[in-house]
Amino acid sequence: MNLFHYHHWTPKVKEMEDHYQQLGFRTISRVGRLDGEMQAFNPPLTWDDFKGKDIAFRIIEMVKGQTNVTFGQGKRDIFDHIGVLLNEEEYSAIVGRAAELGWDVNEGERRTFISTPWTFRIELQRRSDVVSEEQHTVIQKMEIGAPFTEHPRSVARLLNLDVHHEEESRVTVGDDRWSLVFNKADDRELSAVHFSGRGFEGVDPAGVRLEAAEKN
Repeated sequence: MNLFHYHHWTPKVKEMEDHYQQLGFRTISRVGRLDGEMQAFNPPLTWDDFKGKDIAFRIIEMVKGQTNVTFGQGKRDIFDHIGVLLNEEEYSAIVGRAAELGWDVNEGERRTFISTPWTFRIELQRRSDVVSEEQHTVIQKMEIGAPFTEHPRSVARLLNLDVHHEEESRVTVGDDRWSLVFNKADDRELSAVHFSGRGFEGVDPAGVRLEAAEKN
């Protein structure tokens, strides 16, 4: 199981695409509502091809190596969900543990979402084509702000992870490849993503700090 994905709603969809393109991400798809209908505006179309059109983008999907980033049109920057890429055995086990925890599971053909007590969701993805075949740009750590209405160590139980560190306002869960750091906050937010390799620094237009986990 790999941590591979995150999604935001944002009014800055073009700025987000431009930012991640500069980091080497490739745009896979753009889907938005124009004149009351959902339409695709996928590459090789560029923003110049639909300049001036009032498109409400439902999703723009970008990929680099083993990382998939999506975002859609929103009135403000809102973190929606993270995603794990897993096999059938892992999928069945997690869905079963979600039921034991009493968390809602919304199963779909393409992906399944688990609703957490902190209002962000966890996507379960079994389709390997959502990332590229190249084994680079791996997410090693995410830092998430969340109200501790329920203790986030329960994410470790859901995803069969270890609790690496635990304080009253900070909890880290993970395995030997990736981890999730939960910081106590008034609302949910994805504050930082740490990637393998170099070339990541700064903050994306939605406010997520991007860092290289390995610095030479």
